Amino acid sequence: MQEILNEIALSLFYIVIIAILIENLVNESYRKYINVFLGLTVSMVLIAPIVENSDFLKFEFQKSLQRIESEFNQQGIYSQDIYRQALVQEYKSKLKDEIEDNVRDICGKKIQIVEMQIYENMDSPDFGKVYEIKIEGEYDGKVVEIISNKYHVRKDKIYFQKLR
Repeated sequence: MQEILNEIALSLFYIVIIAILIENLVNESYRKYINVFLGLTVSMVLIAPIVENSDFLKFEFQKSLQRIESEFNQQGIYSQDIYRQALVQEYKSKLKDEIEDNVRDICGKKIQIVEMQIYENMDSPDFGKVYEIKIEGEYDGKVVEIISNKYHVRKDKIYFQKLR
């Protein structure tokens, strides 16, 4: 408790010194704004050490964090896993768009990729490589050649599904 009082006293001392300097140096027209600012500063100086050193508030904050963490753990949600999943999904989306654009640019065919499987283990050297792809529409050998050559997908792992 004595620490809190010492911090408050020291801070108030500095504020009084600043207030005296401001009173002597600042123009009358700005004085009301300075007084509002000093009032807010004094309020924060008085409240901050109490809040910082309040064991009750720290305890409640820690309990809240532990409760949230346990809820995530029960659901099997881990922040690093969520981040990795989001990165993989974003990568798959960009890769899908790139393949569709490349096929359209090279052979003039507009394709729609229905499903694409990639190596999702970020620690693997094969991360991001396509190992299976499903395309909507009729079979087209040119499309298979482009995807196979450019993205190193085995030809027997490129599937076409008929339009419904």
